[in-house]
Amino acid sequence: MTETTFFTVDEEKCVNCHQCIAVCSAKYSNNGINDMIEVDSNLCIGCGECIKACSHNARIPVDDFKIAMNALENKEKVIAIVAPAVASNFPNRYLNLNGWLKSLGIDAIFDVSFGAELTVKSYVEHIQTNKPKLVIAQPCPAIVRYIQIYRPELIPYLAPADSPMVHSMKMVKDFYPEFKNHKMLVVSPCLAKKAEFEETGIGNYNVTITKIQNYLSDEKIDLSAFPEVEFDNDPAERAVLFSTPGGLLETAERKIPSIRYLSRKIEGPQTTYKYLDHLPEQLKKGMSPLLIDCLNCELGCNGGTGTANHEKSPDELEYYIHQRRTEAQEIHKTEENNISYLSKFENTVNKYWKKDLYNRSYKDLSSNTNEIKIPNEKQLQEIYFIMDKHEDSDIKNCSSCGYDSCELMATAIFNNLNKIENCHHYLHEELSSRTEEINNQKQEIIKDTEAVLHLIQKIREMV
Repeated sequence: MTETTFFTVDEEKCVNCHQCIAVCSAKYSNNGINDMIEVDSNLCIGCGECIKACSHNARIPVDDFKIAMNALENKEKVIAIVAPAVASNFPNRYLNLNGWLKSLGIDAIFDVSFGAELTVKSYVEHIQTNKPKLVIAQPCPAIVRYIQIYRPELIPYLAPADSPMVHSMKMVKDFYPEFKNHKMLVVSPCLAKKAEFEETGIGNYNVTITKIQNYLSDEKIDLSAFPEVEFDNDPAERAVLFSTPGGLLETAERKIPSIRYLSRKIEGPQTTYKYLDHLPEQLKKGMSPLLIDCLNCELGCNGGTGTANHEKSPDELEYYIHQRRTEAQEIHKTEENNISYLSKFENTVNKYWKKDLYNRSYKDLSSNTNEIKIPNEKQLQEIYFIMDKHEDSDIKNCSSCGYDSCELMATAIFNNLNKIENCHHYLHEELSSRTEEINNQKQEIIKDTEAVLHLIQKIREMV
């Protein structure tokens, strides 16, 4: 399997400050033993937290913008698959964005929101037919990679259905034969989507919203100068909410009204991965929910790793998404949950849904971690010794090294992924030792100087 590069590291800008390690949920994907942090793409999940955390701009996101633009310049046949996060990233201009895309020579544009409607149907079918103990929603490729690499025991609980993005692409391949052989340019809020495309074998160009915005700004292109162009597929209903935390649940409630009370909604890397780490234990206890609606990014896909929305208020981002939901429900006349119109919309969804078409399986990638060795107690104590940790009180767990505990840092050192000089306690002890040594030398010099002065004084007296 080809490993995806989510970002590159600028050697000149990286100062090995360890802030990237501090925010990383896959800490041993980082190698801090040299002057710059190197990244093992076999262990990286593509969550993008390190890119946001790096104040030196040393981590450079990688996407397919330039490749896609070259393809269009070479008159290749291309269609666009557009994520619902465009509504919050191009406020009141996402249809103008479609106009700009068409001006580049893109033949058709499809809205992933409708793919999200298909995704919900796939989930509902799975729940009602197979009666699973647990379903972990998988729109987020970073979460999928985390489970595949670090929590393979949870793989059986990942929803056995494609993400909304891949649902959309498979829908085009199957129901729009005129575009079957077109390349697919995905307007994406996520760097990790590329890994999903490579694993599922569908999707060509992962073009992030950030790169598009930067290009429009650099070229001084005003989207308002382009016409509003509707999508080429049927419009979604409430699944336009999918880029917002909880959007899956709000859409699924249309079919299973009680689903919210059987689910866990969770987002943000600081909570999601710790939650997944403890999930196997909750499964054994029989205390897990039926459905976990989880996203890597705290702001959902609206503030994904391929967007510039990380510092924005969720209120502002979700305002435009909910505005679009209102418009979508007005189109379908489902504002009041009118059964007749909801049924009509369900028929539209059913038209594009086929049994087994959107199935997804997963690979156990836990072998990627085989090179990471866990030290036994004797080895751990030996590492602590060279770190000047001789007493229990020396185990500070201060996290200044970027790891959450002294044991994690010692494990990194054991695997040659870090060095003792990056331990705050070690540096403190070294400084104290050197200071004491210098002070002792200073005292010796003072004594020698006093002795010399005393001798000089004696000589003077003799003269």
